[in-house]
Amino acid sequence: MEYEKRICILTKSLKDHDFCVAGIEMETGKWIRLVTSRDSGAFPKEMLDDKNFKELNVLEIDVKEHVPHKVQTENWLINEKIPIKKIWTLSKQDIFKLHPIERPKMIFGTLNNELQKSDVRNLNHSLEMIEAKKLQLDTSLKGDGRHHYKICFQYNGQEYNLSLTDPKYRSEDFDHIRIPSATLIISIPATPYGENDLYYKFVAKI
Repeated sequence: MEYEKRICILTKSLKDHDFCVAGIEMETGKWIRLVTSRDSGAFPKEMLDDKNFKELNVLEIDVKEHVPHKVQTENWLINEKIPIKKIWTLSKQDIFKLHPIERPKMIFGTLNNELQKSDVRNLNHSLEMIEAKKLQLDTSLKGDGRHHYKICFQYNGQEYNLSLTDPKYRSEDFDHIRIPSATLIISIPATPYGENDLYYKFVAKI
């Protein structure tokens, strides 16, 4: 059974060479992540035209079914055969009315920059929108010649240092840039990474 959903796009973050797209469903005010496969498939670049897939755009999208994948309970599989329509654009104030800024005591329930498998066992979500302070963006060069983008910030008196996947700020031009305060959308992946099987928190959107 297919559904038609109206979604305000809030993130179009980098995932390997593709994009992870998430936003707020207009009818419910709940998070929704759009995927191209049941295992949390990201969007290839050719599917994301800049005209429609801009943050704060409200899109009318055909989805096939709800396909929660491990901790990513917000995932919905899109119908790639049906064209996506742009309906209108919201303001930031509209978004905060539809889905108020979240105020968890700790980001995804821990003070760490990553989550153990035991930490995610009782989580029922993989996206959070919070208000952070004293942000600093940092760029470093890896041994293989690739740049690594991090963002350090304070939330609820605790300092976090997370990877940054917001393509707008992944540039050497933003190295050591400081921002007094900003709304952040934090995400966690569907599967753990590395030898220690950790779920690393990352900033999908500033």
